[in-house]
Amino acid sequence: MRFVLMHFAIGAAGALAISLLFSRLSGETSGAALAMAMIVGIACASLAHFVSPWATPGALLLVVLSSLRELREFQAPRPPPPEHE
Repeated sequence: MRFVLMHFAIGAAGALAISLLFSRLSGETSGAALAMAMIVGIACASLAHFVSPWATPGALLLVVLSSLRELREFQAPRPPPPEHE
């Protein structure tokens, strides 16, 4: 039981920290950081219990990669809207 709780705590805390960091970098003022942290924490605990303890760092790596992609999309220059004639 300690094993599962440890991976839940690591996954939730890691996802929360990653979410808050990337929210800060993108300038967001609101979001669903807590909900994402709980979902990632439950996923990490389940994967660590049923698959491998190495699933927790893997899941956190996926969170970092998806957050990095969102940040790049957010910062990418957008083309101006087409003018209507």
